[in-house]
Amino acid sequence: MIRRSVTRGIALIGAVLVGAAMSLVALPASAAGVDTGLTFETAGPIEVSFGEEWLIVLNAEVRYEGGPNLPLGPGDGTVDVYLSGIGGAFATSLAIQADGRVYVSQSSTAPLLAAGSYEVSAIYNPVPGGFYASSQTGSPFSLTVTPLEVVPSVQVGIDSAVSERPIITANVSGSYLDSTGGAPAGTWKFDVTGPSGDVVFESERAQLQGGTDSVRVEITAKLDKGERYTVNSTFVPVAELAGGLTVSAISPIDFNTPAGGLGDTIGAAVPTPLWLALLLLALVLALATAAIVLGVKLRGRAGPTPDATGAESERRIPGDPTNVEVVSPEQMGLPEPATIPELGGDTGATRKLPTSTTWLLSDVEPATSLPDFADAPTERIDAVVIPADDSTELIDTSETPAGDGKADS
Repeated sequence: MIRRSVTRGIALIGAVLVGAAMSLVALPASAAGVDTGLTFETAGPIEVSFGEEWLIVLNAEVRYEGGPNLPLGPGDGTVDVYLSGIGGAFATSLAIQADGRVYVSQSSTAPLLAAGSYEVSAIYNPVPGGFYASSQTGSPFSLTVTPLEVVPSVQVGIDSAVSERPIITANVSGSYLDSTGGAPAGTWKFDVTGPSGDVVFESERAQLQGGTDSVRVEITAKLDKGERYTVNSTFVPVAELAGGLTVSAISPIDFNTPAGGLGDTIGAAVPTPLWLALLLLALVLALATAAIVLGVKLRGRAGPTPDATGAESERRIPGDPTNVEVVSPEQMGLPEPATIPELGGDTGATRKLPTSTTWLLSDVEPATSLPDFADAPTERIDAVVIPADDSTELIDTSETPAGDGKADS
């Protein structure tokens, strides 16, 4: 009996000891002086532009009471990250690297983080049935995303060499293009209103992501000639980008349709290249100058020519039988006509020829000033032969010396 009682007592004590040992093993590590921690390794705050890559690094570790801190590993759990202002977790089940680091960045499968300021926090989730307790970051981390600028611009051109209808040309500029190299994806909207304010044309065009070419729209509606129209435009980025962009407003664009006439076409609001305007001006000046020079030359040939004294003489044509001018000997500079003594009479009595002599000048082009006629070839008419006529009596003008019945030969 005594032996049985001792044996039962020993068995009972052993069971108690085994249960106590098992209960100690089942206690969490934190109860045994072991804790976990999650901290930010990246120094904050940080500021990035919309769409710019960013990275935040955390450290996950196990801390022993009175002992060293050791990094947690991939098999010890995962990390979830939260941002203020965003419903739910920004990133879930982030892996813990072998060195205990956890990396947080913009996911390629999630929308870009919109512009604004955020407070970042994280939670460590241990594996189910593990020995480590959950933990989270203490002070939050500050992250700021600044927006990018988008400046849309619209022009209206009327160029008959390209199209008979007006063409709307839209472009995008700004810091977004400087950062990414292309335009953001979005939609262009255009409407054209007439003089009465009614919409006469509407159109929508898609802007491709990263596109660099202009968006062109031809106004296909029938527009009245010589009227003023207005183009109203808007550019709306896609929702994934809209939160990080500031889009400038587009001012309305007015334009006039040609009236059909040349004057109206020139006066219309149609852009004209400066080089073309200068070329047309130079051409007009050259034609005006040529016309003036030609007129002066023609007037000089057809008009009268002034002589040396400033008087104008009538132009004579060589070969014209009326081209005869009477010139006195004194004007020609010729010597006085010689005197001929009378035969058989008083030698002292002489008879002079007429004191003026008629000279016929024909086929001679008059000069602006009288030349030196002493050297000019002239023909002097000494006698005039008159044909015999029945009604005309010839008179012998020769004188016969007295006492001689014959005249000197």
